[in-house]
Amino acid sequence: MTVNRRGNIVLTLLFALLLAASGAALLTHTGYHHAVVAARRERRLEAAALEQALLLGLHRYRGKLAASDINAWEDPQGGFFNADVFPAWSENGITGCHEFSGRELRSEDGFRVVRIDDVIRTRRRAGNLEYAGCARVDLVAGDIPVGEAGLLVAKPGTTDAAVFLAEHGVDYSGSQLPRVGDLAPGIDAGGLLCAALGLPVEVPDWRRIREAFGLEPGAAPLPTGIYLARGGNGVGAVFVEGDLQILEFSAGAGRQTIAFGQNGRTHELSYRPGEDSLAWSGEDDVAGARFGERIVVHGSVFSVAQAGAAAFLDEARVELLVGGRLVVATGLESENLAPGRERFPKLLLMTCADDFFSNEKTAADVVIAAAGEATVQAQVIAAGSLVNGEGKVQISGGLFAADIANQGQLLISGARGDFDLARRVRLPGFKLLRDFRVRYIEERSHDE
Repeated sequence: MTVNRRGNIVLTLLFALLLAASGAALLTHTGYHHAVVAARRERRLEAAALEQALLLGLHRYRGKLAASDINAWEDPQGGFFNADVFPAWSENGITGCHEFSGRELRSEDGFRVVRIDDVIRTRRRAGNLEYAGCARVDLVAGDIPVGEAGLLVAKPGTTDAAVFLAEHGVDYSGSQLPRVGDLAPGIDAGGLLCAALGLPVEVPDWRRIREAFGLEPGAAPLPTGIYLARGGNGVGAVFVEGDLQILEFSAGAGRQTIAFGQNGRTHELSYRPGEDSLAWSGEDDVAGARFGERIVVHGSVFSVAQAGAAAFLDEARVELLVGGRLVVATGLESENLAPGRERFPKLLLMTCADDFFSNEKTAADVVIAAAGEATVQAQVIAAGSLVNGEGKVQISGGLFAADIANQGQLLISGARGDFDLARRVRLPGFKLLRDFRVRYIEERSHDE
């Protein structure tokens, strides 16, 4: 009996010790668990604070790019993108800094493109957690084609693009940074005419024009009418002498159609872009030729309009050069109208302020007269003003204009059109920034 009692006492003591040890372990685990939870919460709060500081740094960086005159620096790559212009900062116990690097993407045709990466880092002085984000922008310098920019307005005495656009009711969504100010592009009306018609000279005259169209020699201007500029086995351009009352675009069944209305008569041209497929309602025997998709009007165009469900085939790339005023009467959209599909420019609308032959001044405004909401899939180069009525208009391509007059809502998407004639309009010795975008945002622990 004594032995059994002693055994029970021992077992009871061992069980008590086990319970005590388990309780202590449980208390220790509970304390550890609370510590882990607290540490994780602290890390989340720290990460959120660093991420917000980084996003603010990226926002300020883009804002300073947009507000700065990059042309004030002879060498922006070294003189602008550095720690003196963009110093490190400290707010609410968080420090941030910029790290710049650059590489040349291309150098050709009188201008070069340098890609600038800015890595912005944020962290606390005694912390191990860091946030980093890289913003990329392209620096374009030299004799820059206006088509390289998304939005340029040649308005002397104005430097703040954001203020100008807000005052004129313009929303801009392009990745290229807009510029407003004293810009002086070289729009050579005669040279553009020669390039469009494929003439082997830089200064046109009526004798050359007559020769190109197979007419009798002479120095007299052409009679009012519509002429086809042939070259090789194709038709490079349509030349219109005199004002054009209507220029109408339509597309369907794989063919692009353009109708020309002048003085009560209508001529129609249709083709498949890039193919030997031309059909022409006039007397010229050009059936089956390839069309160069260029139209030159020595006068004004009073209505550019869309007929039917689509103005353009997806493959169309039409260049319209006008030596006068140009009025867009309707929206101009391509055949693929799927919701959410990005609208790239299918048409170049370009006006010249000088007559092709005499260099006399001409009216050179581009007027958007579309009613209601309209999308115009075009790149616009207006030697005069871009004028919009009371409609809500989206222009898918870039815009260069001497001024903007807007009574409605105007949205410029800024997609680059890369039209051949547009590349001949240059901003000599100019610099601009384009394609601002954030490449990445990442979290990094220095304990790892």
